[in-house]
Amino acid sequence: MKLNEYIRRFEDAIQTSPIVRSYEIHVDRKTDDIAYLSGMAEFSDGSMLDFKEFVAATREGIEKYKYGYNYRRQDQFVFRYDNAPDPRARKLPSFPHHVHLSSGKIAQSSPKDICGILDSIENIMIEAAGIEPPVLNGV
Repeated sequence: MKLNEYIRRFEDAIQTSPIVRSYEIHVDRKTDDIAYLSGMAEFSDGSMLDFKEFVAATREGIEKYKYGYNYRRQDQFVFRYDNAPDPRARKLPSFPHHVHLSSGKIAQSSPKDICGILDSIENIMIEAAGIEPPVLNGV
């Protein structure tokens, strides 16, 4: 995948999400193949996501050197997924990928992307609203 396509997909995920009320995306192109994406999204319930990704297009595809997705509701921290070399996460099998939880604990995590993060936030919003997720026939 080329970098321009990755950036377009990243922007499309945020722009078309039904839970996003407003957003800002900053793209800092370092070279033709390297970019730093950062910004924020405000959701329909007033919660916020701050995000950053440092990515490069390689022969194998897009390599995400660094990422962080910090989600909060009002002034309350909910989670932060990142791949920073946090010394407290070194013993996790998923290191450097991990999640900081509102309890203060750090847990293992698979690598994340913006689509997965938006899905997680939507599920949190559904749970907080007390709405049952739709049941799909045959699924």
